[in-house]
Amino acid sequence: MDDLTIGESAGIRVRMLHPDDLAQLERWFQPDQEWHLWDGPYFPKMTSTQIGEWMTRLAGELADGSLNAQPPVRRAVVVRADTPDAVVGSVSWHWESEASDWRRVGLTVYDPATRGHGVGTEALRIWTDYLFAVTDIVRLDYSTWSGNTRMIGVGRKLGYTEEARFRDAREVRGERYDSIVMGILRREWEAREPTHRTVAHSSRSAR
Repeated sequence: MDDLTIGESAGIRVRMLHPDDLAQLERWFQPDQEWHLWDGPYFPKMTSTQIGEWMTRLAGELADGSLNAQPPVRRAVVVRADTPDAVVGSVSWHWESEASDWRRVGLTVYDPATRGHGVGTEALRIWTDYLFAVTDIVRLDYSTWSGNTRMIGVGRKLGYTEEARFRDAREVRGERYDSIVMGILRREWEAREPTHRTVAHSSRSAR
């Protein structure tokens, strides 16, 4: 694996962004893409202009090295190991509370042809493993909605627990759904059976 690879599991690879990925991301983020129906459909979509501005910022951060400089990287792409240049999804994290080192992860599978074939499960497995390996965090979680049964299933397969359910909190296409938070603790993750994967971790961060 090259030095951009974060990890690989069951033929799925998570790697750091490369400038050649930006055109694909710009296409995948257009408002008409199908994945928007499932990933946070209650949030406003970026316009084509906003997407272009975001790609320009990412290009600048890649050019000056700041995007991937410090582990853990905040965003990475998901590819198949046999087609490592074709972006099919992405993973990310953001602070829920920096004071307590509480980080929330994100996962999106963009390509509808790859959904339902374990891509999301392996990507979240690698990303969870990476974030626990390069930080001192005690927990990770992600939020979704009750209509996204595949995303809930991905977490359950990996040992994430439903920690919160806010009933009828989300409205999607005229229907009410629950908002759900799935979480896992470091000790729970480390107690799981080893899996068939290779992870190329960067150095542990300062925290």
